[in-house]
Amino acid sequence: MNADRWKEIDEMLDAALELPEAERVAFVESRTDGDDELKNAVIELLAASDSSESFLERPALNLAAEAFANAETVHDQFGFAGRKIANYRIVRMLGAGGMGEVYLAVDEKLKRNVALKILPPEYGSHDDRVLRFQLEARAVSKLNHPGIVTVYDVDVHKGINYIATEFVEGKTLRELMGDRFKLKHIIANSIQICDALSAAHNAGIIHRDIKPENIMIRKDGYAKILDFGLAKLTGTGPESLQDFSATTKGSIIGTPAYMSPSRTTDDAIDHRTDLWSAGVVLYEFLTGVNPFRGKSRQETFQAILTYDPDVPSSLNPEIPPELDRILIKMLEKDPALGYQSAGELRTDLKRVQREIDPSPASAGTGIAPFSRPGSAKRVFAAAAIAIVGMLAAAAVYLAFIKDDGDLAAWNEAIHDQLTDAQFVEAFPTLSPDGSTIVYESGPVGRRDIFSQRVGGRNPVNLTANSSSSDTMPVFSSDGRYIAFRSSRESGGVYVMEATGENARRAADFGFHPSWSPDGGRLVVSDKAVRVHTGHTVPESSLHVIDIADGASEKLEAGPDAIMPSWSPNGHRIAFWFVEEGKQGELATIPARGGKPVTIASDPATDWNPIWSPDGKYLYFASNRSGNMNLWRVGIDEQTGRETSPPQPITTPSRYIRHIGFANTGRSIAYVRYESKSNVRAVDLDPDTMAVTGQPEWITQGNNEIGNPDLSPDQMRFVVRKPTNTQEDLAVFDRDGGNLVELMNDRFRERGPRWAPDGKRIFFHSDRSGKYQVWSINADGSGIRQWTESDADGAIQAVASPSGDRLAYTEIHGNRYVPFMIDLGLSWNDQTPRSIFPENGDISQRVEDWSPDGTKLLTISMDRTGGERSIDVLDLATGKLAQITDSGARPVWLRDSRRFIYTWDNAVHLCDAATNRCRPIYRPEGCEIQHANISRDNTLLFYRCLQVDAGIWLIRPRSDK
Repeated sequence: MNADRWKEIDEMLDAALELPEAERVAFVESRTDGDDELKNAVIELLAASDSSESFLERPALNLAAEAFANAETVHDQFGFAGRKIANYRIVRMLGAGGMGEVYLAVDEKLKRNVALKILPPEYGSHDDRVLRFQLEARAVSKLNHPGIVTVYDVDVHKGINYIATEFVEGKTLRELMGDRFKLKHIIANSIQICDALSAAHNAGIIHRDIKPENIMIRKDGYAKILDFGLAKLTGTGPESLQDFSATTKGSIIGTPAYMSPSRTTDDAIDHRTDLWSAGVVLYEFLTGVNPFRGKSRQETFQAILTYDPDVPSSLNPEIPPELDRILIKMLEKDPALGYQSAGELRTDLKRVQREIDPSPASAGTGIAPFSRPGSAKRVFAAAAIAIVGMLAAAAVYLAFIKDDGDLAAWNEAIHDQLTDAQFVEAFPTLSPDGSTIVYESGPVGRRDIFSQRVGGRNPVNLTANSSSSDTMPVFSSDGRYIAFRSSRESGGVYVMEATGENARRAADFGFHPSWSPDGGRLVVSDKAVRVHTGHTVPESSLHVIDIADGASEKLEAGPDAIMPSWSPNGHRIAFWFVEEGKQGELATIPARGGKPVTIASDPATDWNPIWSPDGKYLYFASNRSGNMNLWRVGIDEQTGRETSPPQPITTPSRYIRHIGFANTGRSIAYVRYESKSNVRAVDLDPDTMAVTGQPEWITQGNNEIGNPDLSPDQMRFVVRKPTNTQEDLAVFDRDGGNLVELMNDRFRERGPRWAPDGKRIFFHSDRSGKYQVWSINADGSGIRQWTESDADGAIQAVASPSGDRLAYTEIHGNRYVPFMIDLGLSWNDQTPRSIFPENGDISQRVEDWSPDGTKLLTISMDRTGGERSIDVLDLATGKLAQITDSGARPVWLRDSRRFIYTWDNAVHLCDAATNRCRPIYRPEGCEIQHANISRDNTLLFYRCLQVDAGIWLIRPRSDK
């Protein structure tokens, strides 16, 4: 089909799409004058556009019209239904578009539903459409936000290109149209969509097609932004979409009525084009009138460029003046005069929200009437709900949820922020009457336990007299005592009075204590989890401890049971674990021993269970709605059987953790956790190690970056970049530019370290099923597995300065054992050598190899996986010397005598010959992690973690 024919199809398709759906086919038939080829091509594309159940409905629809023009049908035209592609067994087709078809499939490895988008098989590997397909996948996979669809996998299987994403059960906004909404709910959900757009823009990605078909509403009422098929990467280089025909000059793609002026004229665009589209959507939803839609594409473009819309309140008098001003600014034709960022728009919307509804209630409440003019059946007026209708759909779905007990009250509850301290707060526990909250806070390694009156602002440090780290407090059922974990006296579980007095050790092990109702016993787990990242937890058992005599009894709950919670009537103990192929499961076990019963079993990550005071529900954190939010499941406390399915308790948070209940049942405490981390650096005097300048950002934005290591030539950083579903490695220049992802897959890569020659990077990864040591070339090629250990894992690899040997650590149950291999030999041609052959009980983790090649820095590990001390191993004599009694991430200096390490939110300098240590640098405004130093010792760089982790309280409105 030639270019002229394509142009006819393109123009006819655009004209038809601007009409109501019921009139489109008749319009095409009346305009084709017996030209069946033209008629059939356009009607088939219209049919594809109506398949709205998919997660990426029609990316680059117009660009691929030629491919569909010759298709016999859009219904499974590639014949994939019933087949298996890689790990995915295809169930049925969901929808079709110009760049492929979308299927519901089952990931047989992880036992979860996915949406599988497949490119037509006839597209060659060098076809621009294939390159565009791959770039679409990369664009979405860079985004880590609960409001954006999650990409699980991007690959090619037997010549078939596919993207696997989460399957979003729900309906598009087009299918959930309504015409009566409260203004406060419209504003609240506009703010939420701003958050999602902000995440995309901060990642350098512009959506370019914000409209109702590209928002899917899940059954719990939350929205996902879909279809990044028109996305534009704002960077340059090999991942830039502008290199391809889809975005070349003269190709104007998208939905005309929502395009910004820059898009219609093919001028250079940036992220502000999405804000314009958002403005059109908000204007139309509030007024019932699309401000720019004309009778033709050309007329629409002319209106966008020249027409000034009516003031919104002249069409709907319920619109307040401040919102008038916001809409006018959103639709400013000069980008320099409009909103410059989604964050700026969000701030203005928050101000309007505060004026119209000063209460701190969640935006997730039901919808009450809000009038607007115009017919409810006006398809395109209703379609403009893309930003603001999320809550409308939420109410539609919540209407189908049957209230059980106080569910409705919880979902309409007030959310109060109780704390906002300098350091991260965690593990809140409420006194039985709900009047006092106790929690942990403070720098890493020096945590303390604080008590604060609910509603007060003056916390009292209950463990101020302890120089150790005190964590995980929990009130006894009568409120007289607090159990907690402490590192004092080699660690264990302690009990103190609620005033902080008379602390004594109840056991020399254990984490996450939970009281029996009678106050005579505690249940603990062997290991701790503070933030669950999915897939694995440390090997852990549950133990019941008698407080009076310290006797303990192990419960047969499984090998990785963690975070126990004793039921209020004493019958059962809840916990969570990770089952193979899943990310977090809940279970209960009889308190007197017996077999565990799993509940709410599905592919979602469920963790942090806690019983309701009446014993009828188990509350827990889960990402089953995309966010890590609060849920509950009905449960029979006697049998452990599930009595009702999981139900959401909506909170205004993207990630919650550490739930606490008051015995009154009238309040729930939780931690609202949001974080970002970037690389920061400061100059040093290489001899004195004195700081000589001000700290500077190497990277900025809403990133999650860790484990920075600078190449031997000091020109490139390698870092770990984790998301909710994977952990990849990336490299970038010393100034933070030219970022290149070394891999983008579902596996978890950790601990990157440059080889001495700077040509490759060592790391450990679970890509072979469990953690083993791997390497990859600095350009992303040549990935290689170095270890095939039978241990529980092989981690923390560091090459010798000469580059001929590799030291790493094997995990054997509760022990960490250092080993060494030759890099000149394959795994099968050698036997790994234990670095401590004479001491079979030692537990050490390898950290760094001295520049002179004679010594290793190691960390002594306790049986719970905790770090006890920094030690130096002399490789010639085998002598191990303890240098410190605390610290993390030690790194040698160039003199092979001194080293730096991190402790108490500061970088310390230590002399291994004299054991003298002192702090040299303490950052402001963030938590310092993964501190490292350049080879010439002139640059100190580190992960700067910035966390907003305040404690919030949920309480019914009737308590206001």
